[in-house]
Amino acid sequence: MQGPSAEPRFGLIPRYVHHFHPTLPAGTYWVDPNLGCSSDTIEVSCNFTHGGQTCLKPITASKVEFAISRVQMNFLHLLSSEVTQHITIHCLNMTVWQEGTGQTPAKQAVRFRAWNGQIFEAGGQFRPEVSMDGCKVQDGRWHQTLFTFRTQDPQQLPIVSVDNLPPASSGKQYRLEVGPACFL
Repeated sequence: MQGPSAEPRFGLIPRYVHHFHPTLPAGTYWVDPNLGCSSDTIEVSCNFTHGGQTCLKPITASKVEFAISRVQMNFLHLLSSEVTQHITIHCLNMTVWQEGTGQTPAKQAVRFRAWNGQIFEAGGQFRPEVSMDGCKVQDGRWHQTLFTFRTQDPQQLPIVSVDNLPPASSGKQYRLEVGPACFL
């Protein structure tokens, strides 16, 4: 594991490293969940104030893509007991979850595909928490809908695709803001 200092440190995941080195500062580190060769290490944010959370950032905040091999992700899943991820959809005159002031999901509400293939959707077996649904307001201004995915089945996250987004057109636009998947 390599941290903020120039001294290289190797570790499985931050939770284990924090157990043996409780004074390490939070920050960006290189870790190796499968303890294999050094060429497949992954860069993560380590949040030691939350018990050694391993936060895997997307390649860019506007896409649902992560720089991690399937092998490393499988080991990260095995070493974790819970995971959380946030996704925000910024929208202009575009409904993505609910229509109007009611609690009824829009017919074309977005769906989220999990790492293990399961679907998070309105009215489905797996649903994201929606802490704010501003996209149902269509008044010519930008709004946002905030989705939180929290699970004790680590194999569900990160989210790998956002499906059923309405096509952008004149006066209707959206942009994704993909947060890190944080494993504990």
